[in-house]
Amino acid sequence: MAAEPVFRLFGPLEALDGSGRLLDLGTRKQRALLAMLALEPGRAVSLDRLIDELWAGEPPARATRTLQAYIAHLRRALEPGRAPRTPPAVLVTREPGYQLAVPPGRVDLWRFTAGTEEGRAALARGAHAEAVEILDRALALWRGDPLAEFADQEFARPVLARLTELRAAAREDRFDAKLARGEDASLIPGLEALVDERPYRERAWSLLVLALYRAGRQADAVDALRRVRARLSDDLGLRPGPELRELERSVFGQSPALRLPPREPAREAAEAVPAGRDGDGLVARSAQLALVERLLGDVRRGRGGAVLVTGEAGIGKTRLVRAATDLAAARGFRVAWGRCADGTAPAFWPWRQIVREAGGESDLLSAETLSSRPDPEAALFDLYEQVLDVLTSDGTPVAIVLDDLHWADVSSLRLLTFVADAAVRYRLLVLATCRPEPGDDPGALRDTLAALSRSAERVELGPFAADDVASYLRLKGVGDEPGLADALLARTGGNPFYLGEVLRLRGSEGTVPSGVRDVIERRVARLPEETRTLLRAAAVAGRDFGIDLLEAVTGTTSEQVMSALEPAIATGLLVEPPPESAHMPAEEYRFAHALVREALYAGLSRLERSRLHLRVGEALEPVLPEAEAATLAHHFAHAARLGGAEKAVEHASRAARHAMGQLAHTEAADLWTLALSALPPGRDAERARILTERGHAHRTVGRPEEARRDWEEAIRTARRIGDRAALVPAVTAIGGPSLWNWRPYGAVDGEMVAVIEELLRGPLPGADRAALLGALALELHYGPRGAEGERHAAEAVGLARETGDAALVARTLNNYLLAAFRPGRNAARRVAAQELADLPGLPVSGQVMARVFLMSCLLRDGDLPGWDRELARCEALLGAAPRPELESMVRVAQTARATLDGRWDEAEELLAHDMRFGSALWGARFRRLVTTFTCRRGQGRVPEMLDELVAAAGEPGLVPLRPVAVLAAVEADRPGLARELIGRWGTEMPDDWVADFLIPVWGLVAARLGTPDPRDLYRRLVPYADTFVVAGMGTACWGSAHLVLAELAGRLGDREAARAHAHQGDIAHKRHWLSHSPSPKAGHP
Repeated sequence: MAAEPVFRLFGPLEALDGSGRLLDLGTRKQRALLAMLALEPGRAVSLDRLIDELWAGEPPARATRTLQAYIAHLRRALEPGRAPRTPPAVLVTREPGYQLAVPPGRVDLWRFTAGTEEGRAALARGAHAEAVEILDRALALWRGDPLAEFADQEFARPVLARLTELRAAAREDRFDAKLARGEDASLIPGLEALVDERPYRERAWSLLVLALYRAGRQADAVDALRRVRARLSDDLGLRPGPELRELERSVFGQSPALRLPPREPAREAAEAVPAGRDGDGLVARSAQLALVERLLGDVRRGRGGAVLVTGEAGIGKTRLVRAATDLAAARGFRVAWGRCADGTAPAFWPWRQIVREAGGESDLLSAETLSSRPDPEAALFDLYEQVLDVLTSDGTPVAIVLDDLHWADVSSLRLLTFVADAAVRYRLLVLATCRPEPGDDPGALRDTLAALSRSAERVELGPFAADDVASYLRLKGVGDEPGLADALLARTGGNPFYLGEVLRLRGSEGTVPSGVRDVIERRVARLPEETRTLLRAAAVAGRDFGIDLLEAVTGTTSEQVMSALEPAIATGLLVEPPPESAHMPAEEYRFAHALVREALYAGLSRLERSRLHLRVGEALEPVLPEAEAATLAHHFAHAARLGGAEKAVEHASRAARHAMGQLAHTEAADLWTLALSALPPGRDAERARILTERGHAHRTVGRPEEARRDWEEAIRTARRIGDRAALVPAVTAIGGPSLWNWRPYGAVDGEMVAVIEELLRGPLPGADRAALLGALALELHYGPRGAEGERHAAEAVGLARETGDAALVARTLNNYLLAAFRPGRNAARRVAAQELADLPGLPVSGQVMARVFLMSCLLRDGDLPGWDRELARCEALLGAAPRPELESMVRVAQTARATLDGRWDEAEELLAHDMRFGSALWGARFRRLVTTFTCRRGQGRVPEMLDELVAAAGEPGLVPLRPVAVLAAVEADRPGLARELIGRWGTEMPDDWVADFLIPVWGLVAARLGTPDPRDLYRRLVPYADTFVVAGMGTACWGSAHLVLAELAGRLGDREAARAHAHQGDIAHKRHWLSHSPSPKAGHP
């Protein structure tokens, strides 16, 4: 395989092949495209961004095709020997655009940046000779200004500014290191040139003054101080900064501190550290530590931040972060660690540790604290603020660590996102480690990592290279045996943990084993039997375990436990707490690495695991607090076949209720699932109850389809056993508060209708009857009894008011708003939405939901100022209501507002964000397609998405999209296709929530195609002439219905009516400063 090209961005852009031959990169635009990709090697750059930057925001009509031609030419240039039909390896297609698939080290700009960071890190730890050597190499890469030939283009300017600043700092670092090595007079010409070139850089002046003073030129040093003071005062009206003023005082006072201190033996030794090794025992991690050091300096100056350290198991993530927190502690930071547990810990587990170590109240994150508040959802937001206050209130710089983020519970991940986003405002550094694996909740972890990308520096640790392995061997005192480093690299893949384990075993056995589990098993096999027994039990208990637990599980005394564990500590498999440890209780031990525990656990047979889980559960049961019932559920569930099933169900149910009290609904759903899996046969009433509870948890975290399946299964189970007490809660759960009907579009479940009507025929308390009537109303919405359903919903509201139960009133009003979502009912819905919004004591999520309903009514009425006010209120409330469907619907409103203003690109960005985080919610594809179509209409690009719309509209679940697809065919100048689609699908006019959008859509089709009947459409739409055309809850708004009526009147030959409607539509749009028509061609018959 040919060597990857090398790219030079300093001076003229150049690419060299493996033999050093310059490649022909073509035209200036083509070269600029390559430069943009080379600025981000190994990362995909979006097609939209490339086009926008390449043509400075004014792309030609065929920009995409032109850019693709540039890509093709560049691929031929970069890989001239690539065989036909062979995929490219250097310039590759990667969603959402293209990627230069080379390591950063193949780009001189990235080598320069890494070199300056490594040089600064070497200078900080006193390795001055190494710092000079590294910085010389980095500065030698500067062949000229970066991206010089593109200096007039927007994408190059920030790069030039950043690197020019970086170069100046690196030159200062180099002079600083040389001064520290005893050079002075020889540096003066270079420093004089530097201050002439950059006259306002006070550090450069300080270095010049110090060099002059140490060279015996005190008068010149004083003159340099006079010059910089005059320059700052005359040019900028400023005084010198504190450091320069302090240096001035020292010069005039001839302070002994200005003399070069004698070099200490330890410092000399540090300078002799081989390349690739850090002074504190880390190898190949100096650049990463330099990044942390820079961030620590930023934190001390009041600007916090976050670092996410990623890499495979054993790569050294925790070791690096431990070194980072040691640096932080040495600089006066408070340090707090939180370790995530793999599926056994309760919600907020790592944060409980962090809050405790940071001096906060231990019950801050308890379910009791949250559930005692009148509005638990608002309490969750307050909790986030309180945790932040614990960390930042006294102004001391703080560094916190969340270790093993891939095991974190969802509640902890959400709190991390909040704290990391807020850290920039405080003296707070957040460090987190994470493996590249799915974790306990892959979706939540993926969303958290995406959110962290906005605020966190990402450090991806890779394996050691050959030189790093050699440095590691020298660090460990291993002799320089020929070929040993290469052999170990080949066997271990450069994984530091594996490398260390292999070295330990090699020292005793003289052979190199084949895999990391094999390494650990062979090391454990050499331990005494009693030690192995304890380690197996400990592996079941978890990463951390106590002496008391092992006593109970194995039937030994504490002295025997401590004695038996000594060999495991001596061989490095376990660590015990150091004296006065802040991180571990004195009676606990920890596996030295998660891989040790995982390997031991994997080596147990299924029977042995079950037995040990049962013993561990029985040992922990009397001592664990209520908040840790999840741990007991985990152990007893693994021992279900050995008699642990009953206790698994008991503790999983307790833990789930506790999690619900903490608003940790995802964890609660998982715990209800665990309870179901352990539930013995024949317990159907309990099964129905658990399914109903799990449905509530699923609904709250934005999984409506899973919630519906849970409740339907609960209903079937309760009906099968004739348990009315279990049936009513399951049935009424389906009618709980929601922004949309739970049923798929157009579906009526006749069986469910019969069940509810049967329950209503029997005796019921008023509250149950109200809830059931509301649920029945939703079930009838899509069928011919939709109007009857609205009447049932109105009756339910009346019954709820009689009970005086505010929560029930809110629920039934919610049911009414969905059941009455029909043509001509907007005024009644607006009154109900306002009543719901005005209810006292409504939870934050209920307030947001009420205002989203109200917004949809206001928008239909054309009340944009009212809509904007409610949108602002929702945005303000949203932080305290962490419900995915609420966040999604507020983003829908923001997107609709952008389309009304003609901000098409912003609308698509908002839509893309919504699809990343709300794609699992009902109607996501309908929202995406209708919103994108709205944008394409405004941009005059309808033909681009015609095929996608037609294909999607053919699916049974997207029937409401069919008129939209027909309109797209008309507006794409494909009338034949439009007629064909009408023949295939018909022109049915629905009588449900989508009707007041689809009637105007059909109206536009009729006006331009002559079918369906324009007269019928005019008659249907004219009662709503003064409204705006809105899709659903606000997915899209196409402006005044008058503009559609104007087209229909024109089609019918009534030009006077057409002009009148067009005039009224224009008035409505101008009233709200809508400079464009959301419905192109509307009003122009």
